[in-house]
Amino acid sequence: MAFASELQSLRDLPLDFSIRPSALVQYLRHGFIRSPDTIFQGIRELRPAHFLQYSQSELEIRPYWSPPLPDSGWERRPESELAEELRDLVRSAVHFRLRSDVPLGAFLSGGLDSSVIVAAMLDLGETDIHSFAIGFEEASFDESPYAKQVADYLGTVHHESRKALRAGDLLFDLVRHYGQPYGDSSAIPTWHLCQETRRHVTVALSGDGGDELFCGYRRYVARRLLAWYQKLPQPVRKKCLAAVIKRLPEGTAYYDHSLIKKLRLFVDLDQRVTEDPNDIYPAYFKTEDLAILLDTEQNSVKYEHQNVEMTADQQMNPIELMMRSDILHYLPDDILTKVDRASMAHSLEVRSPFMDYRVVEFACRLPLCFKLKGLTTKHLLRKAFAEDLPSEPLKRQKHGFAVPMGDWFHGPLKAVYEDVVLSSSNGALVNRDEAKRLLKDHQYGRTDHGHRLWLLLFLHAWYKWWQGI
Repeated sequence: MAFASELQSLRDLPLDFSIRPSALVQYLRHGFIRSPDTIFQGIRELRPAHFLQYSQSELEIRPYWSPPLPDSGWERRPESELAEELRDLVRSAVHFRLRSDVPLGAFLSGGLDSSVIVAAMLDLGETDIHSFAIGFEEASFDESPYAKQVADYLGTVHHESRKALRAGDLLFDLVRHYGQPYGDSSAIPTWHLCQETRRHVTVALSGDGGDELFCGYRRYVARRLLAWYQKLPQPVRKKCLAAVIKRLPEGTAYYDHSLIKKLRLFVDLDQRVTEDPNDIYPAYFKTEDLAILLDTEQNSVKYEHQNVEMTADQQMNPIELMMRSDILHYLPDDILTKVDRASMAHSLEVRSPFMDYRVVEFACRLPLCFKLKGLTTKHLLRKAFAEDLPSEPLKRQKHGFAVPMGDWFHGPLKAVYEDVVLSSSNGALVNRDEAKRLLKDHQYGRTDHGHRLWLLLFLHAWYKWWQGI
């Protein structure tokens, strides 16, 4: 038995390094590979909150902790009491993570989660707090003005970087540090944020986990709206509304500034859930797309969309199921992996107070009515810190740490894609004609394939790097 913290450490062992088909499908659908799978047949990853015991040639893996289920009895508790308890828990979690013998700061995007963490630091008596944000030239993707607004209100020593993000130059650095296909493009600004933060401090606190714990993603809201939308007859939804929406050009702006992109995401959610209620993750490539891309039958690219341990599935509504799946898979395998790799690459330690087990257990027990109130996300978290923050982060909806990938593939990434993905000198992991068609469609502005193209570019760059190390 061999184990390591990175895949490349196992490179010279006599293991099965053939591509795991199910992992490739996961990556192309969702942008990350869920543990315990890795991209290779012969290697598995130990899942979070599990331990492995190997004795006398026998291997046993078992969990030592799992997040609790929602407690319906809490619905009778006063909201003010729950808000106060949440506030105390977050402050305590921040307090523990302020212990440091080296300079310490915090990420500050201007969104609710990072603002709450910085406000708690201030409330605990921290002075001269250094906060860090990164900005974009493309206005629809840029959160830096909101970060500056919160920083001014809280009185932090604010550092804002507007360094040009050159994804093509960074591509193979990302490949090397992530070690296997990883398609979340927000790794690019996260890399630069960690790089700039490390110039000033050694430890930084982050707001990671707030969306998954307190119902922050807009797809949770979309799932609630879907219950009303699906009251319409399916032929009306599929043949009329969805057909029209999918014909409209969507542009390359951030989806929050594009009604067409929002509508496309919504009708895609309707289609996925109608066909399979367990297919709850957003999909970059759908089953029929993957069949073409991988030159195979549709049945061979289907897999279990959820392999979460839920002993009381039937007691949870669809939004709670989405959140639990995110906590068990998307959060550790995508979000926390992203920050861990980018921060460690720059010798920066990032601490996430929302990941304190006491905060996690409180959030998981909290009934949905305290998280999603009507169409307002993170209701209790907003209430708990209403007196500590300016009105802007309390009112704003989720703004993802997204990059203008669509514009980049009209510009500098086009040539990189042609060289890495379409060049005959590189091994083909997908149907090259389909990969070429996607780029052509994007260039003509029919559909914003930016993030799909990035998935294919990262995959082939990783394969090229792996073959060469």
